[in-house]
Amino acid sequence: MNITQSKSLCHQFAITSCAISALCFINPVQAATTLPKSPWQSHASLKSSQVSPIYHQQWRQSDYKYCPILAIANHSSANVKTAQSRAANFSGGFAVAYDLKNFKGRPLRSAYGVANAGTTSKHDLYQGWAYRKNYADGSYVTLGREGNNPQGKMLAYIVLNNGCFYNIWSQLSSEHLQKMIGQLRYVN
Repeated sequence: MNITQSKSLCHQFAITSCAISALCFINPVQAATTLPKSPWQSHASLKSSQVSPIYHQQWRQSDYKYCPILAIANHSSANVKTAQSRAANFSGGFAVAYDLKNFKGRPLRSAYGVANAGTTSKHDLYQGWAYRKNYADGSYVTLGREGNNPQGKMLAYIVLNNGCFYNIWSQLSSEHLQKMIGQLRYVN
């Protein structure tokens, strides 16, 4: 099959697909390649009062103030009601960790959290994890177990379109980490 025949076949398939779906407002070939909006692009930015004050305190001390604050809202379903936020060490960047006083009968320090680690390229990130997602705003997410250790905490790397690099982690579960990512928002 030559290129002209292939394009013709694709065009016929697109017309047939549109006729079948009756929702042909956009080119189906374009629809198949359209990336989803990122959670932080899809929702309004949070006000400072809607997040732990630790985010701003840490961001002001960061070497990377040109990177926006990505945070979890105080009343987000990703926040465990009994969690206490605190500053966490993150070389040059800023980090907020959440500690639990009682998780499965014991305290759990750094149960989950959000950190900015400066800037990087998505191509420089570890590519061994199966979960990878590109977003329409140029953001990229990959996640897996820290150190590929089956017992390790869940860790996600997020790179925004400007190169700002974030570590998001959860010791609770993969589902919790994915919920956190889905509820991350920019902070004004």
